[in-house]
Amino acid sequence: MFSRRRAVALSLVLYVTCIHAGLLADDLPYRDSPEIVTALKALDGGQSLALPPVNVNAGDFKYQNMDRYGPGQRDYCNKMVYALERPTVLYCGGNHQVPHRMNDVWEYHLGSNTWHLLYAPDGGNAGQHKGAYFLTSRTLVAKPDTKLDEKQLAQIEAYGKWWKENVIFKDGHLTTTRGGPIMPAHTWDAFTYDAKAKKLLWGMGVSPAGQLSTHAYYTGTPLKELEKQTDPNYTEMWMFDPVAKKWSHYRTDKPHAQLRGMGATMCYLPDEEKSIWYVAAQNVSPAAYEMWTFDAARDTWAELKPGGKSIDTLATKDKVAPMSEVQSAYSPKHKKLVAVLERDTFVYDVVKNEWAKAVTDDRIYAHDARSVFVYDSHADVFLLAFPPDGRGKELKFAAYSLNENRWEMIEPKGDPMAKQMYGGHMGYYDPQHNVMVIQGRGTDRMWVYRHRR
Repeated sequence: MFSRRRAVALSLVLYVTCIHAGLLADDLPYRDSPEIVTALKALDGGQSLALPPVNVNAGDFKYQNMDRYGPGQRDYCNKMVYALERPTVLYCGGNHQVPHRMNDVWEYHLGSNTWHLLYAPDGGNAGQHKGAYFLTSRTLVAKPDTKLDEKQLAQIEAYGKWWKENVIFKDGHLTTTRGGPIMPAHTWDAFTYDAKAKKLLWGMGVSPAGQLSTHAYYTGTPLKELEKQTDPNYTEMWMFDPVAKKWSHYRTDKPHAQLRGMGATMCYLPDEEKSIWYVAAQNVSPAAYEMWTFDAARDTWAELKPGGKSIDTLATKDKVAPMSEVQSAYSPKHKKLVAVLERDTFVYDVVKNEWAKAVTDDRIYAHDARSVFVYDSHADVFLLAFPPDGRGKELKFAAYSLNENRWEMIEPKGDPMAKQMYGGHMGYYDPQHNVMVIQGRGTDRMWVYRHRR
């Protein structure tokens, strides 16, 4: 039994720890629902639960039922990033084929099963102008004499109105009038939350360079003049502050990752207080091969050469590191980053600065547009929810153990997941409630799974 002195001392330690982490009830932005918390506490190991329809706090914003089910999963945007000090998850991103390109930011709180719209999209859905965007930023730049039909002319006129109402060129870069990214695309896995800087990091939020042509087209300012006025130190990275509810365009004059290549990954290492940026992509020219650490709080970058080799060599020749369209998650316990790509699993040892091919398992299929990959810190396993062939709507589940270097197939016992209308899923692991949380596109219900009680 604790003495009174030890009990008081322990209480003080816990209190100070909670203050440091920002976890005192009075400091948290949202209150728990007793019904939701009770239901979560009752979950046994290996059990799943479909929560009631989500609550949505979106003010006056109404667009394609988002006021009913939240932002909805946007393809190639599977990751919801956890903010420990709030404790909530943040989500944003633009669709691929379905033209929803919005810079809105949402926050989900599991304790109350509620989505909150933190940042309403500037100008609504810019994706409806995607055709005109490509015409003005690419086609008419390469071939200014291109003949346009009536439909294209109408698209350009409508986009011109949107552009003049929502876009400004200021301080050497283009932003929306509120300072957000313009026509953003997918997050892929290059999306994380820095707990020390207390900001969402979107590694490839949008490229400012390609949009100068559009601005030149609509304003009549010569492109070369805009290029002279452009600050070259603005990158493709964007950050979002959930407290201030504000976007910021990341700028640096220090050596840093070029932030190129589709299908990169960005993962926060809480024990290191920095993120890892990794890309090995041949879907851009020239190809992108990079690995860096980024300390957002101190604004410092450090390039990594695992084993003294380039990422090009490790990924394409030695094949011990993943290529593009990868998903990653990190275990502070092992100080290892695990990456999955289709049926392959790779492990990066932070201490040894080494990549290794861990295992190939034909039973799994990690897909960058439809699967969810997380680290369950309580059970010390990596959980993967995936469509077996990369395209199906129904998910299978598997757990990977670093200790055993093998995958184990899982069959959750309890409520089935609601079948989404189309597209994929998004999700995260909630350490406070010890559950994996998933929502499918077009559904108004969150599904949770507890691997170990």
